[in-house]
Amino acid sequence: MSRLGSSDGTTTLETTLMIVVLLPVLFAILEFGDAFHRWLAQDAATAQAARFAAEVGGDTPEVRALLASALRDAGIDPARAEVQITPSRVGWREPIHVQVRTDLPVSVPFAFSAVLPLRSSAVTRGELAR
Repeated sequence: MSRLGSSDGTTTLETTLMIVVLLPVLFAILEFGDAFHRWLAQDAATAQAARFAAEVGGDTPEVRALLASALRDAGIDPARAEVQITPSRVGWREPIHVQVRTDLPVSVPFAFSAVLPLRSSAVTRGELAR
C-alpha cells in the first residue's frame, strides 16, 4: 500500500479523541450512580428513623443513634449529616418530620467537580398515646 493511502495515523487520532470524550462520560456514570445509591440509602435511613421516632414518641437519643447507625452502614459519615426532627415530642397520630441533609463531593476527571446536596425527609404519625 502506498504511503498516501495509509490510515494508521488517522486511527490513532480517532482513538485518542474518543478516549478523551468517553473517559469522562464513564466516570460521570460511576459518580452519579454512587450519588444515587447514597441518596437511596439516606432516604431509607430517614424513613426508618421517622418510624422509630413515631414509636418512641419523638426525638430521643435512641432515634439519633439508630439514624447514625443506618447512615454509617450506608457509608455516610453521620457527623457530617444535618438532622432535624420536629417536633421533639409527639402524641397519638401527631405528625413527626425527620429531615437529613448531607453533601456529596462529585468529581469527574477532565470535566468538573461539584458538591451535590442530598436531602431526605420522612413524615409519620405518632403511635404513642400520652
